[in-house]
Amino acid sequence: MVIESLPNKMLDGLVVIDLTRYIAGPYCTMLMADAGATVVKVEPSNGEDTRHLEPFLDTPGGEQISAYFLRMNRAKRSVALDLKHPRGLVVLERLIASADVLIENFRPGVMERLGLGAARVSELNPRVVYCSISGFGHSASPNRDRPAYNVVAEYEAGISVPKGPESIPGAVGPPVGDMFPSLHALSGILMALYRRNTTGHGERVDVAMYDSMLSLNELKISYAELYGKQWDPAAHPFYCPYGVFPVSDGFVCIDVTTDRQWKGYCEAIGQPDLYLLDGLSTGPERVARYEEVIREPLEKWFAGVSRDEAVEAMIARGVPAAVIRHPGEVLGSAQTAARGMRIRVDSGDGASVDTAGNPIKIGTSLDLTQVSAPRVGADTRWVAREIARLDDEQVDDLIKEGILTSSEGTK
Repeated sequence: MVIESLPNKMLDGLVVIDLTRYIAGPYCTMLMADAGATVVKVEPSNGEDTRHLEPFLDTPGGEQISAYFLRMNRAKRSVALDLKHPRGLVVLERLIASADVLIENFRPGVMERLGLGAARVSELNPRVVYCSISGFGHSASPNRDRPAYNVVAEYEAGISVPKGPESIPGAVGPPVGDMFPSLHALSGILMALYRRNTTGHGERVDVAMYDSMLSLNELKISYAELYGKQWDPAAHPFYCPYGVFPVSDGFVCIDVTTDRQWKGYCEAIGQPDLYLLDGLSTGPERVARYEEVIREPLEKWFAGVSRDEAVEAMIARGVPAAVIRHPGEVLGSAQTAARGMRIRVDSGDGASVDTAGNPIKIGTSLDLTQVSAPRVGADTRWVAREIARLDDEQVDDLIKEGILTSSEGTK
């Protein structure tokens, strides 16, 4: 179905019914909304769960808005719909019948209990692409019915970092167990839409957070399979020098992989003769002799330079290097500005949060600097009329009965 053409947007006219919450799902649909898709966020009258999660922003009117929600729901439309009421499910079925994509991240079985399993959805709309994101997938498996957040999928797939003096396994930090499956969901949805051009039919896309984490952790898993031991996070087994090193005002990282980079590194630290020594021509050889030959001149040189000086010296000689930045530094950096990666998301009520923009660059179609996230039910009337194809009398009746909830104003 065609909805409001937006010039230069890649997904103009695509209608997405979004039943997802938290991050695994909302991040996927947010990227689609950035690209011009009409993303209809279906939520209860009090809003989806993340509207009630910290951190909160204060509005001039005294209301508190969740920055968590703003970060993951820009450029979407909100319809507040009671899915516990039979008439609410009828409205959802009408939305699905007009959609190109349906995406949900409930635990397996929830959609079936709502009467919206794959067979019913296909009956309502044979062309719809039906995407499910769950902890362990919808096919039969030992963990299929377990609840899961990002850390569950990460730890089960062997993704952790040692924390503290006892090296207790800890979370990596960014919620990769949510974000990475969202990207796989986006890929799967676009593949299915492309295939629909040929077949005329939608597909079921089944993304497990656990599967995505196995894919992300491929390097360490393969290493364990090949060598029968765990990857040492303190040092790379094949590349040297490699890793994070202290400098006079912070930390930098370097990654010396090739012979040319090894030569450049030796020149950068003022030790060109180091390159000429026997037994250091390959990464594994340098790993084996790191403590004997490499560590002392490395630490001495890094201790005498700033992080910018160290990185500039390495880069000038073709050695990959970077400053280890604090998260609070990155949005204000020249690189972030040059790539258009800082975006302001506002609530429509005077609150806003600056966050990372869309990393996909296709011409100027995804250039965004400021965009809004919807209030609960801000678009209920518009969605009910334009997508569910209900008339004003039907919409008014559903609102009167509390099955639909509409807030003031529309996008």
